[in-house]
Amino acid sequence: MPETTSAPAGATLPAPSRRPRPVTLQVLGVWLAVLAVLAGFGTASAAAGETARHPRAPLSLAGVWDLTVNVHAPDGVSTTTPRFVFRADHQLSAEGPPDENGEPLYEATGFWTEKKDGTIAFYITHGGAEGGAVLGNVQAVHMGRISGRTFSTSAYAFVTVSEAGPPQGPINVDSTATRVSAAPAS
Repeated sequence: MPETTSAPAGATLPAPSRRPRPVTLQVLGVWLAVLAVLAGFGTASAAAGETARHPRAPLSLAGVWDLTVNVHAPDGVSTTTPRFVFRADHQLSAEGPPDENGEPLYEATGFWTEKKDGTIAFYITHGGAEGGAVLGNVQAVHMGRISGRTFSTSAYAFVTVSEAGPPQGPINVDSTATRVSAAPAS
């Protein structure tokens, strides 16, 4: 049996030595839970802050827009003013400005896409016409951004003057547009 000693009356025993204890799993678990909750609030706050910074998403490209298109051909800049209709099904159509008889100089078709940040892209093709900016079959891809009720794009176009001839291009094109109205019901 081990021997026990008792301290004389009135004497104090030395305090047992306290060694630092390793962090228990419970305390570690609580800290990790607190950090996870704080990280979740931080993400929610960042998302709320993003909404607060951008209270309004850009207008959708779907709608009717009047464009001013500048074609930078080797012999100078030609400008045309078509009206585009970007339909909700991501198809587009356009009519060039009217000729002397009131008929559009050209009719165009294509398709479009957009991102939530206002970035847009669209492909367009149309035949050229006498008096238009370009003769021949035109194909172009425009890329740009919506800002408020306007957008601007840059594009490269290729033109095929005859079926047997090689395409000309790339031809630099830029455009600016103003929204006229919402897309008509299809």
